[in-house]
Amino acid sequence: MTIQETLRNYIIAERFAGQAPDIFGDDYDLIDTGTIDSLFMVGLIKFVEREYKVEFGINDLVPRNFKSVGALADFVSRNAG
Repeated sequence: MTIQETLRNYIIAERFAGQAPDIFGDDYDLIDTGTIDSLFMVGLIKFVEREYKVEFGINDLVPRNFKSVGALADFVSRNAG
């Protein structure tokens, strides 16, 4: 499973109770649509850290890294170790 698929599946299961909007894809705006709020973001960060051994620093907690599944997958790809 790709990083995008894993992240997409997590968000669909946790935020949409398994029923994603028809337009949900890797470029779906998670911030402007209200999909990510502060509480959900904490869970998402914990999931990513656990799943991909990525540690978020204070400078990583910026909108561009959480804007979409694609943006988050790019962050994970650059920082996974």
